[in-house]
Amino acid sequence: MSWNSTQQMRLSVEKDILDSELNGVTWTNPALAGKTQVEWRVNTNNGVSYTLRVYIPESFPNAYPKLVVSHSPRGSLLRKKDGSLLDKTSGNDHTYSPYEGFTQICHFNPNQWSNVNTLCQILLKGRVWLEAYELHRNTGAALDTYLPHMKL
Repeated sequence: MSWNSTQQMRLSVEKDILDSELNGVTWTNPALAGKTQVEWRVNTNNGVSYTLRVYIPESFPNAYPKLVVSHSPRGSLLRKKDGSLLDKTSGNDHTYSPYEGFTQICHFNPNQWSNVNTLCQILLKGRVWLEAYELHRNTGAALDTYLPHMKL
């Protein structure tokens, strides 16, 4: 199924924003509604390379996109400093249950998702989460130490 004309216009705007704000963003299946993915390869401040992937839902922009870490030097499911997997919904870790075998990151409160939020915002929040994750890996402090919660 293809995106409708309104969604096509929105995705075109999203692409323009991403092209102007971020380097190295790639699109997969951009014409297929519910199958489109956006990936961004990033290096954290301490030089660790990750890829963030956004799964764009069929009813975008009205539905909450999923954000995962699709590539990591530490495997598809990330581990905390103590060795435990980031494989469940956790407010303290800002994660949800894995999606397609990858650690899923909370980027907005799904109940407060708004169609004015952008893919760029999602990816940038993912980047901030990765920096917090690297700090956690180095210090052992909870991810929650570095990431504020959204106000309800």
